Amino acid sequence: MKVYRGELHRGEMKLTPESLTDLWHLYNIIEKGDIVYARTFRRIRRPDEPLRADKGEKTPVYLGITVEDTSLHKYSNRLRVKGIVTDAPESVSRGSHHTINIEIMTPLKIIKDKWPKYILKRVDEAEKIRTTTKLAILSIEEGEAGITIVDNYSVDIIDNISMNIPGKRFVSQHDEAIKNFFSTVSKLLNQVQVDKNVSKIIIAGPGFTKENFLKYFTTKFPDLKNKLILENASYGGVNGVYEVINRGVIEKILEENKVIEDSRLVEEFFIHLAKDDKKVTYGKDAVNKAVLYGAVDKLLIADEKLKNVDLEEREKIDELLRQVEEMGGRVQVVSTLHRAGERLQALGGIAALLRYPLAE
Repeated sequence: MKVYRGELHRGEMKLTPESLTDLWHLYNIIEKGDIVYARTFRRIRRPDEPLRADKGEKTPVYLGITVEDTSLHKYSNRLRVKGIVTDAPESVSRGSHHTINIEIMTPLKIIKDKWPKYILKRVDEAEKIRTTTKLAILSIEEGEAGITIVDNYSVDIIDNISMNIPGKRFVSQHDEAIKNFFSTVSKLLNQVQVDKNVSKIIIAGPGFTKENFLKYFTTKFPDLKNKLILENASYGGVNGVYEVINRGVIEKILEENKVIEDSRLVEEFFIHLAKDDKKVTYGKDAVNKAVLYGAVDKLLIADEKLKNVDLEEREKIDELLRQVEEMGGRVQVVSTLHRAGERLQALGGIAALLRYPLAE
């Protein structure tokens, strides 16, 4: 996510989403009552046209709306922000309803009365992913392999390896050439992941070559097994790399990393709950008590718990999260778009893993 905080002292922040993951962050950043500015399309009627919603030409306009609701479906590629027009050209009636569709690379401005700490933290996380997340992509087929580093959709082509592989009728020569090819690619791929400090390695390509290479690579470098992801591609080399990127695999991996962490912490909570060892608690009152005693190690809160509350309640939650962090605890906002978040939401949307057991 591109972020400009220059007017934050006035409650304004400008952001540009660069991936589907960024749209999900915006869904949780934009709240009811915020004012959102963006370029959008609006039907403009001529004076002689009847007052019907489906009449009038759609015209690009830049306007601001006071947010009433937002929606983002799990596999959608746009965020819908609904609200009442607050600021607009003279051709658009103030006080009328409008929906702004935020897509990837749509710049927008958000104005809040107050930017809660947990929302600023989410903005920081979205911006950090943009600058620090690096993935290696290897697209491989017999005799050709392309290795690239992807950093926020900028593609750094490291190498394109081509080797002559004899036909399969020359069995011994073919197998020896494949072994040499895999050895060359493996050494380079391992060196790249060390030098670039990548978080995941995507191995893609057509046919069975990628599977055979995966087996070879994990034999040579077993410690990297948890970093490897297998994907299909129609081509080896650089063309295969761009196919993987255009299919949205990068966003999927970033989202899955968050899901894995959410799921791990929620599962840890339920394990303690089942043991009844008093090392966890849940519900607003019980968690508040645990925070008061400085007992909270990790606080889990569902994103919907933060989103669907009024300003007064949101300020109370923000203060609670601040207290947890000041006492050395960790706050994890859990997405309700997967099972871990749904389980947490069913318990009231807030729970805590404790440093030590608390009396009833």
